[in-house]
Amino acid sequence: MALLFIAIILSIPAYGFLIWSLYEPDEAAFFLDKWRYKEVPELSDLQKKLNKIANIVLIILLTIVLIALAIDAFTPEPPIPDMEEYDWDY
Repeated sequence: MALLFIAIILSIPAYGFLIWSLYEPDEAAFFLDKWRYKEVPELSDLQKKLNKIANIVLIILLTIVLIALAIDAFTPEPPIPDMEEYDWDY
């Protein structure tokens, strides 16, 4: 259960960045790197399209991972078998 909570908390900024980079691919591509350039280079249309495809794929994968963690966290453990049921006389 704690792992699910930590995963959800850590996925909030990841979702935020991925959604932001869908709408602002130029800004997201040079996030924290603008200081390196006198003039920020522009991305080509192909780079923007590939960036959007990669962001959509990552959003889908992150959602699948969170759903799998939730299913695993809320699945009850199987009961411990009662050892008295078995015939131990050989």
